[in-house]
Amino acid sequence: MAYPIFSSGDRMTLESIYYIGQTVAVLAILASLAFVLYQIKLARLQMQGQAAVAVLDYQKSLVDHLLNDSDLYKIALRGNEDMNSLNEWEHHRYTLWCLKETGMWELCHHLKKQNALDANLFTGLEAYWVDLHSAPGRRQWWAEHTVMLDPDFRKYVQEKLKSREVRPLRETNPTFDPSRFDT
Repeated sequence: MAYPIFSSGDRMTLESIYYIGQTVAVLAILASLAFVLYQIKLARLQMQGQAAVAVLDYQKSLVDHLLNDSDLYKIALRGNEDMNSLNEWEHHRYTLWCLKETGMWELCHHLKKQNALDANLFTGLEAYWVDLHSAPGRRQWWAEHTVMLDPDFRKYVQEKLKSREVRPLRETNPTFDPSRFDT
């Protein structure tokens, strides 16, 4: 049986209508999938933006902490050169400072693994951390105090540091030369 659908008298069968309906349904599903993919992309970009803000806020808090505590800053500079030059109290503060600062690297490492942190931001920050952890005192701290860090992160950093020679941070960045400050 045919049903008239055009005023000119052309007729379409139920089977034709069924196939047109199926085609429209497939197009609707594809449009829905495209929209969902677009929403996922936007959510990922928003997540990366929020992660970048969180990381930069963390970095700012570390810098602010050092700027507001010149004693800690001097301890960090001296400790990075030679952890054994610190007295017991300074050694304790230095150890906690290193843990806090390395915690930022660990956070960024995990965010990057989840594609939640822009790779370029991570690469820039990591270049500094590798230099920092190549300093003699920081390398000693790394060897003695990283048990509370994630094992995968420790392995990752070990691989990064394996190819780097231990050298004072002041050689890669003169700003971090402790001899410039009264100790």
